[in-house]
Amino acid sequence: MVVFDLNKHEKNLVCRFTGRLDTNVCMNLAEEINGKLKEISEQDREFIPGYRIVYDLKNVNYIASSFIRICVNTAKKAEKGNFSIINTDPFIKKTFKIAGLDETLQVS
Repeated sequence: MVVFDLNKHEKNLVCRFTGRLDTNVCMNLAEEINGKLKEISEQDREFIPGYRIVYDLKNVNYIASSFIRICVNTAKKAEKGNFSIINTDPFIKKTFKIAGLDETLQVS
């Protein structure tokens, strides 16, 4: 599950996730996230100009590889340096590190 906190004035989108982000959940998540990104993008561009996108994993206890794919795809749509993942459980953070994506995706 995801809850969006969009601040258009500050060009900030926080996506707050909860629970177990397994493959089945991620199939629906990808559609929800892409819909929200399309909603805020200007003229259906491939990337979201000027927006800071933050994934908050405070209430997440498991991620599947399909969630990592969602993170990478979202990061590609944000301008360089405007995507990050926060409040990450140490085990999940280690998963991003093993995948070599902890620095690229700014996982903390």
